[in-house]
Amino acid sequence: MNDAWTFAQEPGAPPESIPSGEPTARLRQRYDELAGLLGVTARLDVALERNTLLHEIFGGAMQITHAHSGSLMLVDPASNQLYIAQSRALPPAITAATQIPLGEGIAGWVAQQRQGILLIGRVDNRSPQTQPERTPLIGSSICAPIVSMEPDGGTTELLGILNLNRAVHAPLLTEDDLRLVTAYCAHTATVLRNARFCRSLQRRAQQLQHQVEIGRTLLASLEVDVVLQAIMRKAVELLRSESGSLFLVDERTDELVFKVVIGPAREQLLDKRLPPGAGIVGAVAKEGKPLIVNDAKADPRHYDGIDLNTTLVTNSIVCVPLISRARVIGVIEVMNKSNGAPFDADDRDSLNALAIQSAIALENAQLYSDLKRAFAETVRAIANALEARDPYTHGHTNRVTQVAMELAHELNWTREQKEALEFGALLHDIGKIGVADVILRKPGSLTTDEYSEMKQHPVVGAQMLKGVQALRPMLPYVLFHQERYDGQGYPFGLGGKEIPLEGRLLAVADTFDAMTSNRPYRRALSDAEALREIERNSGTQFDPDIVNALLAVHYKGKLGTTGK
Repeated sequence: MNDAWTFAQEPGAPPESIPSGEPTARLRQRYDELAGLLGVTARLDVALERNTLLHEIFGGAMQITHAHSGSLMLVDPASNQLYIAQSRALPPAITAATQIPLGEGIAGWVAQQRQGILLIGRVDNRSPQTQPERTPLIGSSICAPIVSMEPDGGTTELLGILNLNRAVHAPLLTEDDLRLVTAYCAHTATVLRNARFCRSLQRRAQQLQHQVEIGRTLLASLEVDVVLQAIMRKAVELLRSESGSLFLVDERTDELVFKVVIGPAREQLLDKRLPPGAGIVGAVAKEGKPLIVNDAKADPRHYDGIDLNTTLVTNSIVCVPLISRARVIGVIEVMNKSNGAPFDADDRDSLNALAIQSAIALENAQLYSDLKRAFAETVRAIANALEARDPYTHGHTNRVTQVAMELAHELNWTREQKEALEFGALLHDIGKIGVADVILRKPGSLTTDEYSEMKQHPVVGAQMLKGVQALRPMLPYVLFHQERYDGQGYPFGLGGKEIPLEGRLLAVADTFDAMTSNRPYRRALSDAEALREIERNSGTQFDPDIVNALLAVHYKGKLGTTGK
């Protein structure tokens, strides 16, 4: 046997039989070794959490061999190289930087040959299994592969390498130790495989749960921005990552636009654009296929302009396309797992499944957004047509809407309330379509009969809208904006809280704009004059809470002069 290094028997070969005359101390040692092996492997069988399991595997190997230093190396599926997952007595810089291709050095040779090796004394660098010479403090070493065998018995998979060292002052490791480690590695491979299978089942169960939650979240809203935010939050959560971005393709320029950003560079990147085809996301958008890149800086497709101009540091990326009707409409990009691990095929498949759901939800939200925009444009066209009949009130509905929206924001109204308010304010005077031009355009005071006809416009407007289902939430603005808090308004003479909140709010916004707008029979008041008059009528003509909100909006500088 070479005094520099020796090979083990084939992995799994039975230990040599113990001679009948072997001393009792030797028998006791062999018994202790086997008992230690059984104890350690029993601990492995109950540890399924990855970091705990790897710690137990390495610690168990160190225990049964009485080693002083060593490492547990695992195979990175993406690069097909060995990296150090656990170690003892190795500098952290070496642990973090070590990447060994299969076939390179002793560990690489053991990985490639799937055969353990015992090293005693100085490493013979003339051998084909070269590596940097070990420190003089190491007297003997074992390097053994962890190999999983498929149930058919023919296919094997390399999972990792165990490197175990004893110091020069300690007894040398022996071939008995190598056989013990070989048996330990065989059991370790089974445990790792079972743990991986268990994690895969757990992960798929979590993915299914996530997909159900995601589906429920996406179906709960038809707002494009809400859907986009929900998609990215779930993507980052699903892959346990530090950051992520959702891009949409600009159909006019083919640029990719940052629409949602989660992570440290959010403010810097939102709404920024990438040139067509730029970066890994550009490649995914162009090809329409998912990509995993676990060393972004080494990938020639990586667009480093983002990293250079932000606080973002991109190490690993998984990227999938958003496809609708056979066309790429966007890209989801998730970066840097929280635990520093590389992305794998399961991550890619999970994100791709989310992208399929998301594309459908996004398309539905976009259709809804288009319909809502068309609806809003129709409402504005109706309001503009009404104002065209009266040149003195041109722009009145838009100004009232702006003031009313500021009041609603001050009062913390919900998004749904604000949507109804926007359209209700635009349509609040729709009933004036039924008022004769001679009354509507009259520059002077109205007669009693003319005023009676004018007072019917809220009822006429409500009758016009009540048959349109989509416009029913706007009816309170149309019907009650002329009621007074003291009950002296029209058309019903309601008072106080009997008047729906929508009517009370719009009455203040409507009056403020009327007072600050020029009329043929009087000049416009200044904002300060109008606010003093409205405050004087708080509790009589107007709801005091709405008046206070108007004053607050004014003091915050959000109530510029809107009249003419």
